[in-house]
Amino acid sequence: MAPKPNERKEWGMIGLLLALLVLLPIAAFLSDTQGTRHSWFGAFSWLLFIGLTFVLLLIYYAQFVSPLRGEDGWIAGFLLLLQAYVKVGEDRLDFSGDDKSKKKKSKARTEVDKLPSSLKSLNAGFIRGYQVLAITKGSSYVRPAGPGFVVLYRGEQIWRVIDLRPQRRSQPVKAKTRDGIPVETSVWVLFQVKRADGGDDDDLLYPFDREAIFQVSYDETVDEQGRHRPWTAQLTPPAAAILTNEIPKFSLDELLHAVDGVAPLEAIKQTITRNLQRRFLPKGIEVLSVGIGGLTLPDGVRDQQFLTWQAEWLRKIQAENATGNAEVVRRMQQARARAQIEIIENITHSIETMRREEDADLSQIIMLRMIEALEGAVSGGSVQALVPQQIIAGLVGDASRQMQSWVSPPKVRRLKVDPPSLSSGENDQLGDGE
Repeated sequence: MAPKPNERKEWGMIGLLLALLVLLPIAAFLSDTQGTRHSWFGAFSWLLFIGLTFVLLLIYYAQFVSPLRGEDGWIAGFLLLLQAYVKVGEDRLDFSGDDKSKKKKSKARTEVDKLPSSLKSLNAGFIRGYQVLAITKGSSYVRPAGPGFVVLYRGEQIWRVIDLRPQRRSQPVKAKTRDGIPVETSVWVLFQVKRADGGDDDDLLYPFDREAIFQVSYDETVDEQGRHRPWTAQLTPPAAAILTNEIPKFSLDELLHAVDGVAPLEAIKQTITRNLQRRFLPKGIEVLSVGIGGLTLPDGVRDQQFLTWQAEWLRKIQAENATGNAEVVRRMQQARARAQIEIIENITHSIETMRREEDADLSQIIMLRMIEALEGAVSGGSVQALVPQQIIAGLVGDASRQMQSWVSPPKVRRLKVDPPSLSSGENDQLGDGE
């Protein structure tokens, strides 16, 4: 393994001053070609020459340092190079920093400390594409800077580092439903800095509203423990409060099922979104979406819920079965009545036919017609499908009783009438008529 090369340590402005201290005495005691010694006048001449050369070299290299063009870029590059020389000299003279103090400082690093070190040493540096700086001067807000190359002018300081990427924060929620069942869930909010409607920032990775940077950078609150709450931590508490107030308006069964095609949790999410947009959009924060996690129920509640659902479905099944049985009974009664009507009509038609025939045996013919009618009615597919064997036997018994009543009609009592005086021929005709 190759040894690590020693880090080269620059002297910066300290090196320039040390070089001048060495050259000044030499220039004071040297003589020109004529043998004339100029003493301190010659020393100051050397000092002026070296200083002008140093400044001219800085001006020349300044055009390659700053990405800005024109006079502003030249001046910014010159100041950056000059600050670099001064900063290196200050680091050489700083012998107070030890490893323990550096570790303590590294643990308490803020967002500003995580920026490129050139912003501290040279007051310039490159900012990532998703960051923007809130610049202040004294106690006043000046401007937003970034992303890209940023130059801090005299007296300017970095107040806040704003992340332009969409932010997602969540918070647990505990509440009780309308029927008194405690539930646990969570609410999350997706948001970002308000985007610009249009302008020069459209070519950025994350376009932003420049006025929103001022609103977001100064939008801080203090929680119950006295800790500062930045803008990224201010949306979930009101969202959790709204969810806590909305859950008690519904029962557990309503929260788990949609009512008229609309789920209560979806309606609650829309309510939270509207409230957050109305509250935080004037503060430069744009709410993208809101979500609610799954409901966590206490032990035993889920089993009881299953039993409730089971009882409800059993009730529905019994109701359906009762409706089906009633329909079966109704159709069976209709089939029985239809069969009886067919049998009676067939027998009645046969009796009417037999009465026209003088020599027919009425009882035998009725028996035969009854049997044929019963066979025809029973052989029907609808009757066989709907009428049980017991009902068919009952129909046969009813038909038999009706047949007996028809075969043995009640006797009609004859009234003997003696006409006043009739001839023997008329009496014979009357007897034949009887």
